[in-house]
Amino acid sequence: MGKQSKIDSIFKRKSTEISENNGDGDFSSLLAENLAIENRPSKHHRVETREEIGTNSIERDPGKRKQIWEYPVEQQDAIRRAYLSLGPYQPILSEYKKSGPSSHQRHFQSSWFSLYRSWLEYSPEVDAVFCLLCFLFNKPNGHPGQRAFTVDGFRNWKKVRNGMRCPLLNHVGKDPNSSHKLCEQACEDLLNQAQHTPHVIMRQTLQQIADNRLRLKASIDAVLYLVFQGCAMRGHDEKRGSVNRGNFLELVTLLSSYDKNVAKVVLDNAPKNASYISPDSQKEILQVVFEKVKWAIREEINNANYCIIVDEASDMSRKEQMAIVLRYVDNDGFVRERFFSLVHVSDTSSMTLKNEICSVLSHYGFDIRNIRGQGYDGASNMRGEWNGLQALISRECPYAYYIHCFAHRLQLALVAASKEVIPVYQFFSKLASIVTFVLGSCKRSDELRATFATKIASLIESNELQTGTGLN
Repeated sequence: MGKQSKIDSIFKRKSTEISENNGDGDFSSLLAENLAIENRPSKHHRVETREEIGTNSIERDPGKRKQIWEYPVEQQDAIRRAYLSLGPYQPILSEYKKSGPSSHQRHFQSSWFSLYRSWLEYSPEVDAVFCLLCFLFNKPNGHPGQRAFTVDGFRNWKKVRNGMRCPLLNHVGKDPNSSHKLCEQACEDLLNQAQHTPHVIMRQTLQQIADNRLRLKASIDAVLYLVFQGCAMRGHDEKRGSVNRGNFLELVTLLSSYDKNVAKVVLDNAPKNASYISPDSQKEILQVVFEKVKWAIREEINNANYCIIVDEASDMSRKEQMAIVLRYVDNDGFVRERFFSLVHVSDTSSMTLKNEICSVLSHYGFDIRNIRGQGYDGASNMRGEWNGLQALISRECPYAYYIHCFAHRLQLALVAASKEVIPVYQFFSKLASIVTFVLGSCKRSDELRATFATKIASLIESNELQTGTGLN
């Protein structure tokens, strides 16, 4: 029968229709009956008294009653149940008020009650119809179209017989998510609250939580595996019909094939709003892992002294990235170097780099005064004696001694030496050309390997090369 039949069954009218004169006569008895049910102690010991509900202010006529939002919030559900127990106010009058031109006056017709039994109400006071269900769940800032059937009342009788354009039909609406049908569902839920089983809902909720955790764990394990192995996650074609959907999705599929519990909750069996396989979910998992690693480094250093090693370079997207490495001695006395952060910088001026470094360190609770060493390259913005990065940090921490990066110094030394010694310079120049020439062709690479293998074999035959496990 559907929702409508359920609401109609609640509002079964008595065998004798209520007239205008005795329409309010049964209100007190029915309300007292409803209050007796409301006042009955429940398992939660919820008791509501007559004074708490404020039944003296309840008005049956929809044209004279208070709006539902005018009652105290804690009493509104009790007021709603009282109105629902009474049903819509549908007085049968011998004559209804007429409106319109004297030549063609129209009036409300009681036969409309049978067409809209569950919600249609008539107010003799203002000669208008209202919707009980929308009134019960109406809000001050609700949909403007609801005011005609909740606050102002509808009285344009000539449009009622306008076929499919009838305002009463349009008020109900065809969309299952129309305002009226949402209020109808809300009324049904309110009346069925006593039939709800909290432990069943809790069991369903706990099962949903367990499924979400298992689904998320599978995604986390897949992300961690790919990160540790240095593998790409995304595929060129991740659609369902693709032969290869990428490392991440294929790995989740592999995990589900070995565990039926995982298979029940991942990929196609996962809800659309909680699949945890989208690129955004992968990035969020990586970000969380990255943050946990950085906080682990922070706890390992604690409040001890440390050194910073900084360098910047442009990536493939042409963005300047600054890498920050922390060097410290752990609790076991071993020197550790940990890559800590990668920060995008708009420029490479010393002040910009200094501000970004201080921002990262302060975010994780590092004291800049505990810096005992700085390692940079030899660029002027890094090693400048007055305005370089090392000078700016040394002003705040005098013990942060600057050391020119050994790797950069070795590179500079090799370049300078190769330029001064002609054989060395020629060797590196020819070596670069040979590497470029050989690697540019797979055939040349294979020929080089074959020639080298033949040479090794001849040296072994002539006993000029020792043999053994791992030697050749």
